[in-house]
Amino acid sequence: MKNCEQTAGQSVWDHGVSVHQYFNRIINGDTEGMRIPDWFIQNRDKIIANLHSTQVIHDYTVYHDCGKPYCREVDSEGKVHFPKHAEVSAHTYISATEDTVVSNLIGYDMSIHTANAEQIDKLCAEWDIKDAMTLIIAALAEIHSNARLFGGIESVSFKSKWKNWDRRSKQIFKTFFREN
Repeated sequence: MKNCEQTAGQSVWDHGVSVHQYFNRIINGDTEGMRIPDWFIQNRDKIIANLHSTQVIHDYTVYHDCGKPYCREVDSEGKVHFPKHAEVSAHTYISATEDTVVSNLIGYDMSIHTANAEQIDKLCAEWDIKDAMTLIIAALAEIHSNARLFGGIESVSFKSKWKNWDRRSKQIFKTFFREN
């Protein structure tokens, strides 16, 4: 992970550490310079009360891309891709640790970023509340960790990713807390 470049100047390991740091900032309320929606702030205590353990969160956030060195591809234009990296990372993690809780979180890591509303409803039926709340915060931590790649939190790209996170995370929150 330390020898596989995720982006220019940042290894897969460095990215995992960054996501973990953002995750901790979010749960500790240290969100200066971050974009956090009102619904999340109003429900922060309820969300945090339903997270996985500190150790599970650490292992998931730091190792969520551990399979990227095994699925790295460079296209004809020199652009790097990591096809099916969440699936490869989940397999890599479970093979090394036999920890199904963290491996499952890793396997679901891209869901909030890529799934549509119908897919999220199906995933909510598979998740327990700890999975769902941990995945919500991890996804927010990931987009903030990657914000500089998108041009900062005021960029169109960041705002698009954030808006999708907001929509899917609200949907998940409402599903688990049965709120309208």
